[in-house]
Amino acid sequence: MSRSDLPWLTFDCYDTLVRYSEGKAAALAGLVRGKGGDTAAVDRAQATFEARERSIQSGSFMILVDVLKESLRDALDAASLPYSPEDDEIILDAVRAAAPFPDVTAAIRDLRSDHRLAILSNSQPDIISHNIASIGIEFDAVVLAAEAKCYKPDPGMFQALLARIQAAPVDVTHIAQSFYHDMRTAKDLGFGRRIWVNRYGREGDPAYTPDAELRDLTGVRAALS
Repeated sequence: MSRSDLPWLTFDCYDTLVRYSEGKAAALAGLVRGKGGDTAAVDRAQATFEARERSIQSGSFMILVDVLKESLRDALDAASLPYSPEDDEIILDAVRAAAPFPDVTAAIRDLRSDHRLAILSNSQPDIISHNIASIGIEFDAVVLAAEAKCYKPDPGMFQALLARIQAAPVDVTHIAQSFYHDMRTAKDLGFGRRIWVNRYGREGDPAYTPDAELRDLTGVRAALS
């Protein structure tokens, strides 16, 4: 069978394949403490950053770099701490350096042997290129918010993916960590299978029960059989 005939597996990247939230949170905590903030200030900054990032992404489109910069300014303001332009690069560097989870590279290499693989990510090319390089495996397609001009969970992201890979939703298995960003929309659009990689032990949504729930990627092969 030629590669063009293999079935598609599509993956979220951030917090599914690489440690996006962990790296970003560590960088933000370091910034806050470096400016004299205490634990309460760190908590305020983290909560504000997460809320603003999600809120901005649900509004008029702006690229991820600008989303992160605006979220950072608001987070520091919530912690009553000063912002400087150099702070932006600390957060951006943390996102670029987000490392793969230990199970990822081996699992992706195995799955690539008999599937085509795509990434669907709320990112932009000059950031996610670093993340993909850290995984060390070539993907057959990478579809980003920067080209779709919207962010997951907007259906437009998933429609851009399907258009790129030229596949019907029912023929695609989508694999992701986030219920909010991925699992619901994939079901609403009729994806054939949805595998929830519940790395953080979170509660799901009974109305959107996935076809499989795993703690990491090591169980994907068995879930596909």
